[in-house]
This record gives sequence, C-alpha cells and structure tokens, in this order.
Amino acid sequence: MKLTNFNELWRAVNKIKIDIVAKTELGIFEKEGLDTDLSDVFQTIEGELFTILKNGDIRKTIIHICEVRQYNGTYTLPKFHIFECQTITKMRNNNRGHRYKKASGNDGEFWIIRGNDKRFSPLNICNYNCLEQYNRIYQKNKRVNDFNVEEYLNEPLKHIEPYIKVENDMTTIPTSYANNWSNISNGQKEYHKWICQKCFIDLSNKSMRKFLHTHHMDANISNNKHENLEVLCIECHSNEFQHSHIKETASYKEFIRYKERL
Repeated sequence: MKLTNFNELWRAVNKIKIDIVAKTELGIFEKEGLDTDLSDVFQTIEGELFTILKNGDIRKTIIHICEVRQYNGTYTLPKFHIFECQTITKMRNNNRGHRYKKASGNDGEFWIIRGNDKRFSPLNICNYNCLEQYNRIYQKNKRVNDFNVEEYLNEPLKHIEPYIKVENDMTTIPTSYANNWSNISNGQKEYHKWICQKCFIDLSNKSMRKFLHTHHMDANISNNKHENLEVLCIECHSNEFQHSHIKETASYKEFIRYKERL
C-alpha cells in the first residue's frame, strides 16, 4: 500500500486556495484598487511607492482617496500619488491612511465615490513632490497634463533592493510573525541540522546559516506547528509560491554566487 505524504497533500490544497486569492487580489489591484490603511504600501529609498502582492509580485503602486467629500457645495477631485510625498506622510502620521485605495490600473481612471455616485474618473498626479520626484528619477520633463500612467507603470521600479530584505526569515516586508519567531525558526534549523529539506545543501557553517530559512507550508505565518514548518535554503524558498520576490534580495544573489563556486 502506498502511503500518502500528507505534508505534500496539505501544501497542494493550500496552494490552490492561495492561487485563487492571489488572482482575485491581482484583478482588483489592477482595476478598482484595494482598500488600504497605507501600512501595506512601502517606499523605496527615493520614496517611490510599491506593494508586495500575495503572488509574490512587487508592483508599483498608485494611491488615491476614493471617497470625495463636499466642501461649500462642490466636490473637489483628489490627486493620485506615486511617491511618499508630504501629503502622504502627513496622512500616515495622523492615522488617515484608511481613506485610500492602492491600485495599478494603467488607464488613468480611478475609483471615486461622491455621495451615492460611484464611478471611474480621471485624476491628476500630485503636482508637487510626486511629479517632481518622478521627473528627477526617471529623467523626464513631464507636466501634470502630459503625465502618462501607463508609461510610468511600464518603467522598471527604481532603487528597490535596499528595501527588500531577509531578516530573521521575514521574507516579506509586512511583519506579523510571532514574537518568538526567531526561537521557533532556529529550533527547526537545529532539528534538521542546518540542511535544506529540498536540495539538501549543508549550511551548518556559521557564515552560511543566514541563507537557511524556515518556511510556512500553508502560508499561515501564525501556524508554527512543527509539521507546518519546512527548512529551506534561500534559493528553494524563493521558488515557493508567493516568494519570488526573494530573488530580488542581495542575500539571494550572494547565495547564488556562493553555489557557483562550489
């Protein structure tokens, strides 16, 4: 009788569920936009905004206030933002981030709510820091009226690598791991003698231990049961579903260079 590998079965079932969620999230992100409180919108060293999606993609992010309020009997349309400008920093500091949506629609149309009226509407880019930063970093000379959203989204994200880090196996920027995650992770690594469970590379040398991660098989970082944790080298970890962004880190590139010398 063939025995079932329940860990592999569990992983396969959860990948299907995660894949459905990831595709749904991506579809909304590319059109109407996802609700955000700005805690899941990050910035590069230059302040350019980006999001890490559930499928592991790192995507440029445009944020805007979707609920337009009435002042003196008229509605004033908001601006959209692509950088961490003074306005966004102020909104973060005053806990007003929940008013925003984050999106990457390339048609320049944004989801707007005015009373009972809900529709897509064209908006202008923030004409102070956002446009100024864009022109400087991308070596452009755009004005508000000729800024092209699709052109911007098609250009590679600049200077992101210093902000994609691998620290204590926290391979995505949002940090909601258990307070004792380092102890849990190190315990798993000790149990497996610092050997990757996929490719079996031995990383027990102290200088190489930083390249060994502890992976949650069901993608639930609060489920720290032994059977849900898998010890993987950084390369094998990067090949797991939702973890492709690890390939952008300096640690990953350092590990690949190390393997090439073996």
